[in-house]
Amino acid sequence: MIATWLPLLVVPGLAYELAAIAALLRGPRPAAGAGAAPYAPPVTLLKPLHGEEPGLYENLRSFCAQEYPDFQIVFGVHHGGDPAVAVVRRLQDEFPQRDLQLVIDGRVLGANRKVGNLHNMLGRARHDVLVLSDADVRVEPGYLRDVVAPFADSGVGVVTCLYRGVPDGAAGSRLLAQWINEGFAPSVLVAQSLGPNAFCGGATLALRRTALEAVGGFAALADHLADDYLLGARTRALGLRTVLSDRLVDTRVHEDSLASSYRHALRWSRTVRTVQPLGHAFSVLTLPLPLAVLVAPLGNGGWAALAAALALRCALHLAAQRRWRKVMPTADWTFLAVDFLGFAIWLHAWLGRQVRWRQEHFAVGADGRMEKGVLR
Repeated sequence: MIATWLPLLVVPGLAYELAAIAALLRGPRPAAGAGAAPYAPPVTLLKPLHGEEPGLYENLRSFCAQEYPDFQIVFGVHHGGDPAVAVVRRLQDEFPQRDLQLVIDGRVLGANRKVGNLHNMLGRARHDVLVLSDADVRVEPGYLRDVVAPFADSGVGVVTCLYRGVPDGAAGSRLLAQWINEGFAPSVLVAQSLGPNAFCGGATLALRRTALEAVGGFAALADHLADDYLLGARTRALGLRTVLSDRLVDTRVHEDSLASSYRHALRWSRTVRTVQPLGHAFSVLTLPLPLAVLVAPLGNGGWAALAAALALRCALHLAAQRRWRKVMPTADWTFLAVDFLGFAIWLHAWLGRQVRWRQEHFAVGADGRMEKGVLR
């Protein structure tokens, strides 16, 4: 009797993939007030750094080359021997007209070292509009203008950006980029189409200093794994909106192995589980292809469900290629493995609360707080 109904588990996933395809093909919406003079207050960019990852110079240079009237960039590292220091010095020499500050501060505020770094950097920020962005992000010259413009509305608390994964060519890098572009990003667009935006990502988080202070500053986030999500959630609790900008940014994906990609995706999945356990539980229904493979041998429409799931997955791949401007080769069939990877990670995320982040192991409590732990 149960076997008769199991193929129906695939139906919500098929509906989701239709919605994801529609969201990808819809494209960015026209900006509100297009044609009017954009709101462009002075801005401070905060760039926490750790090591010289591949492409760091090009990533940081893209922020220095912004077409924006008045902005400052504050870079931060925990120690003077960090290789990122030399990259910042090179940029300071290349852009003497820019206000590029480097903070070297070894103080550790909490378990989340990125947040501690941001806390150490904040004292050098001269402006009231703050834009936070990770070191692996690369942007176009109009990025800052588009990100800051929504703050013309005083009801906006946080502005964030969707990102696409750009791989470096290694197998692990390609797989993780596919996971971002065809798993994660479409889910954000579908969620946005259903209601107010609740997504906040480290690729870009912009907010006013007053909003940051109202939620307790970086100190209130220093022990949390999901600092990006919490910043958005706590500003929304103040009655402020979170806006998903139409500006797309690139995250350069440099995972050197399949194991490294798997650990990275597992950390993301366990982060979602800590802040949205119900959403994480039901997210498996957005993976119809592996579910269809499991139920197809049971008959009762299982093979038809598998054929439909495979066809829609290929269509979603093509829609993602169009939306993200073909950052992956169309003939790269690794996209079919992404859903099975996602299914394995979904299962694995329930089996523990440990994550690995920058070669350190942490145990994550039910409230999302991190403590040094043993990875299992």
